[in-house]
Amino acid sequence: MAEFDDEWYESWKRGLEESGGNIILALGLRPLEADEHHVVMEMPYGPNVRQGTGVFAAGALIQLADVAATMVCFRAIDPDRSDPATPFPLSIQISSNLLRNTDRGKAIAEARIVHKGRTMMVVESTVRDDRDRLLAIVNSTHLVQRKE
Repeated sequence: MAEFDDEWYESWKRGLEESGGNIILALGLRPLEADEHHVVMEMPYGPNVRQGTGVFAAGALIQLADVAATMVCFRAIDPDRSDPATPFPLSIQISSNLLRNTDRGKAIAEARIVHKGRTMMVVESTVRDDRDRLLAIVNSTHLVQRKE
């Protein structure tokens, strides 16, 4: 299981910034664990991820789960991360159950592969707060189009 220390994280963020940035930077997402079966990623509470009532925005929680799911799909397709032609596992369906919310700490997503086909992958993600309370269950289907 890969561990993502502070040095790795800062280098990863620099690479994202140099390429123009993306939603990962905007939401402050940080991978914690990753292998070809599951990914754990966190998102700190703050102004970029809160809604008007002062809790995490539902869309931010779903986005956290989607990024973790996409990352685990990449790991399942190319566990060694050695193939630069690895296809992007495009999310084509996301279903979410939002169970509760919080106005502090971190949201932590754990994404697990439940089906790995040739062209479709299904991932189940849970999002918990840093007190281990279940915030959301997010299921996603990813299209994997390999270039011939």
